[in-house]
Amino acid sequence: MKRPTEALRSVNLLDDGCGYLVISRFKADGHAEAGFFLLDLFCLGVKEAGFHQFSSFTDLQEDLLDLLFGEDEPVRMMPPVARKLVEDAVAYARDLGFSPATDYKKACRVFGGISTGDCDEEFVFGKDGKPFYIQGPSESPASCEEILRVLEASCGKDGYHYILGSAGPDAGDDHEAAEQVILYGSGSSNSAALEAMAGRLRAGEPDIEVRVNPPGPRVSDMISLVAAPLLDSAPDYAAKRAILTLAATAWNYTLLPPAAQEEALTNLAEQFPAPEVMEIFACLVARALALFPDERRVICKLETDPAPAGDLEVRVVSAM
Repeated sequence: MKRPTEALRSVNLLDDGCGYLVISRFKADGHAEAGFFLLDLFCLGVKEAGFHQFSSFTDLQEDLLDLLFGEDEPVRMMPPVARKLVEDAVAYARDLGFSPATDYKKACRVFGGISTGDCDEEFVFGKDGKPFYIQGPSESPASCEEILRVLEASCGKDGYHYILGSAGPDAGDDHEAAEQVILYGSGSSNSAALEAMAGRLRAGEPDIEVRVNPPGPRVSDMISLVAAPLLDSAPDYAAKRAILTLAATAWNYTLLPPAAQEEALTNLAEQFPAPEVMEIFACLVARALALFPDERRVICKLETDPAPAGDLEVRVVSAM
């Protein structure tokens, strides 16, 4: 029997104004497809969106839901209510002058068969009667300036509120070097290899604190997940190592401002003129953005070693 369409949202989405909403549809053969939306109900509408297909519900759970919602149990919604919330958020943001995320239309594929005609749910957008912009971790000073210009044009000087982080428009251009780097090993990495890598780091940078596998999500696991579809089909260790190296480049690319991204793409195309490499790179960039849109840790170094059964040991040095 086919599983009915499901809609889930972050627990604090309506209170905090920001969080994920996922609508999943299931087929009779067990396959699933899901559209996800990172919503900003206070200002920007849909900040990120994506559409993915999965071979089973287990894959959907592990590769998307667990990553987006973490250990928090998401709140179930009626699919028509979920669709209306997304579309109303987009309409609110459009009135302010903001368009939804690039892949919004692609993510809307999941709305097929879901009607909001009988949905009378009403939602409140903004905060205290005004748009309220909160700078996200992936929003550069330049993008913040543009967002505030749009708000002032549409709402007037006193018609909105905002909060900027330390990297906002008024922040200086000089940034101190990171005082701490963190070394992460994948589940198969042995402690001796990790400690050896940490020792080399400490010897080369004695003033920087090096931590090994601190509590919390590990970048080594996340970069492996970004590269997972390509790793599964890679014929040998050398191919897998090349894919992971390209995935680390794609990961760091997502953290660059637009101008630096253009330069990075030009350099990469010169280094790898084969079009299939750039197609793989684009796929990895899309997966990194879809799976970890708010991750801000830079991959400083990646090491791999062969492991039994064709697996890899992955070690990553990261810094904010």
